[in-house]
Amino acid sequence: MKIKRSEVEVLEDNPFKNDELGRQESSNVLTQFVKSSTEPLVLCIDAPWGQGKTTFLRMWEQQLKNENIPTIYFNAWENDFTDDALISLLGEISSSIESISKAEQKDKVKEYLDKTKKLGVSLLKRSVPVAAKIATAGALDLDKVTEQALASFAESVAKEQLDRYEQSKATIVSFRTALADLASNISSQTDKKPLVFIIDELDRCRPNFSIEILEKAKHFFSVENIIFVLGADKDQLGHSIKSVYGDGIDVHGYLRRFIDVDYVLPTPNKGLYAKALFNKHGFNEYFKTKTGSETKYEREQALVMFTELFEIYNLSLREQGHCCSLLSISIKTSTNEESLYPLFLCFLIVLKIKKPIEYKNFINERLTPEDLLTLLKSNELGVNLLSTNYGMSLEAYLICCKSFSHDTHEINAKYELIKTDLDSSAEEKKRAGDLIKRIDYFEWNGGVGILRETISKIEIASRFSG
Repeated sequence: MKIKRSEVEVLEDNPFKNDELGRQESSNVLTQFVKSSTEPLVLCIDAPWGQGKTTFLRMWEQQLKNENIPTIYFNAWENDFTDDALISLLGEISSSIESISKAEQKDKVKEYLDKTKKLGVSLLKRSVPVAAKIATAGALDLDKVTEQALASFAESVAKEQLDRYEQSKATIVSFRTALADLASNISSQTDKKPLVFIIDELDRCRPNFSIEILEKAKHFFSVENIIFVLGADKDQLGHSIKSVYGDGIDVHGYLRRFIDVDYVLPTPNKGLYAKALFNKHGFNEYFKTKTGSETKYEREQALVMFTELFEIYNLSLREQGHCCSLLSISIKTSTNEESLYPLFLCFLIVLKIKKPIEYKNFINERLTPEDLLTLLKSNELGVNLLSTNYGMSLEAYLICCKSFSHDTHEINAKYELIKTDLDSSAEEKKRAGDLIKRIDYFEWNGGVGILRETISKIEIASRFSG
């Protein structure tokens, strides 16, 4: 059984073979969109962090290449060490361009690439800043500087600024022309396709670097035959923008200056990723060995509980993976004879990952089981879960997890009152009776007072890092 799920392998001849989230449809739609685009474009693939954007973009990148669409993948976060985003973008083009060029175009591509790099370098050159010159003037003995000399100095600074502006503007125009020629000559001349430049992990970069990437992509690289694809969580990108420009900025309006089209990556169907994680971690093989009358349903219990709780608490794919890693380590550090009580164990694992304050308060006696149930019932999906057989078993585990066997009569008394209360509905009376049966059963098979051992499994698992 594996502790960590392995990275998804992207096969060259069938990039979506290992697609666990049913996202090939999105790839097909986006590929057709790219192929039909006739103008410069910045497309944002929007999804929260930890929802599998990078895996999707890697698979889509390969599909684009398989359809002879020249594609460059650039991980912005891994290149966040440079001082200038233009250097990073040009460097990625330079290192990738030969491998994606058609054989018959390689000479022309090299010619245009050299020209593009040369012009790009000239854009990076810095002459002595005007501010430095002013600072130097400030160091002079102003009593000895005549008014005429100062006026002459100011005029020369203004002229230099104007000259630099005109030169930069002309260089940018030449750069964009050379870049468009380069992009136009990468693919076959008989089957023209745009260059797709994928920029991933933009939302994980330093705020200044993220913004610079956006600005450079739009101002320098927005030319014919190039489509930029940004992989980012737009909400997180908004936080980066606010950290630079202040909370008062209109984030949506700002991003609209740079992003032409958004595509929201759809959320996987309920339970799909949980099943994939169970396969990846080898849980299915492990639970097959649990054949006792009390343990043979543990796989189903764990899978159902994770599936429901992942939806109730809206866990990202990354958080779901973390939960399964904790379950895997909990299993590895337990003997095969021990009961896992997976309904209760999985609930506490999700609580630890998604609601760490409530988890800590619960194990430290600052939150009662009833408090946790109230929190769960505050969500409609939580109410639905507690109405199921597994949900009622979870409630019974919670109610008696801190108890000892002789305390169960006191616990049952609360439910006995519901059964005899004239104001209770028939459904409430039936549910109370079912809970009493479950608590009595737990007392018989050792399910009462399991908090300490369950918490111990989770805390031991949490000491492992990876």
